Amino acid sequence: MDWNAMAAPWLRVEAETDAAHAPLRDALMRRAALAPGQHVLDIGPGAGISLLDASRAVGPTGRVTGIEIAPPFAERARARVPGNVDVIIGDAAAYPFPPAGFDAAISLLGVMFFADPVQAFANIRTACKPGTALTFACWGPPDANPWFSMPARIAAGVLGKGAPFDPDAPGPMALADPAKIDRILSAAGWSAEIATEDMLLTPLGTPDEVSALQLTIGAATRRMRDAEEEGVLTDAHKEAIRSGLVDGFAGMLTDGAVRVPARIHIVHATA
Repeated sequence: MDWNAMAAPWLRVEAETDAAHAPLRDALMRRAALAPGQHVLDIGPGAGISLLDASRAVGPTGRVTGIEIAPPFAERARARVPGNVDVIIGDAAAYPFPPAGFDAAISLLGVMFFADPVQAFANIRTACKPGTALTFACWGPPDANPWFSMPARIAAGVLGKGAPFDPDAPGPMALADPAKIDRILSAAGWSAEIATEDMLLTPLGTPDEVSALQLTIGAATRRMRDAEEEGVLTDAHKEAIRSGLVDGFAGMLTDGAVRVPARIHIVHATA
């Protein structure tokens, strides 16, 4: 994996994605109910916004440890977190955590990418004290999340369908099915409560600006990249997709702001 190439576009839109995901962050932190003085593990914190949330919750007497597999994300996270936060580079699925070292664990959209999720969640469990809660937010099904499905549909309408969607492959939608989440966590030794919430994502800017974000990191971008590698992407294709995105997000304006419906699973599991 070329981590620099993977991370670069996400780091360019850090502020925009932090803003878009604010309702998810709020829901995650409410359910996690972190307390002052706790030592918290944050799994896959990316560029670090959830580390900042957790740091505030545990206060100066607590500590937060983020484990991030992508070195560019870890470097950026280290640059923005306060002194009670550590960021380590590693794969949470296999990292040799000290046993029973954490009072709580959280993840904001960071646990859907494990090749072997049962093994990963079992390894995370070894890092947690008995009775510890793991709280994470993950995306619900694509058809309830136009943040993904609308750009993918527009790109497919212009370029044709890409590779078929595999719900079991690591990726944003890998934990879209609550029954699958429950099976995985149970097999890994966790007892889970799953709450599914409908909310509105809060991206910054006009429909044109939100479309530019999607053309940097979204599903349409992935389809365009595939078409470019196949040698079939044209400027006309790019403009048709951009225009379709602008129209799509214009249809989501509420009081002058783009608000994107989302369905999110907030999972609270006990070791």
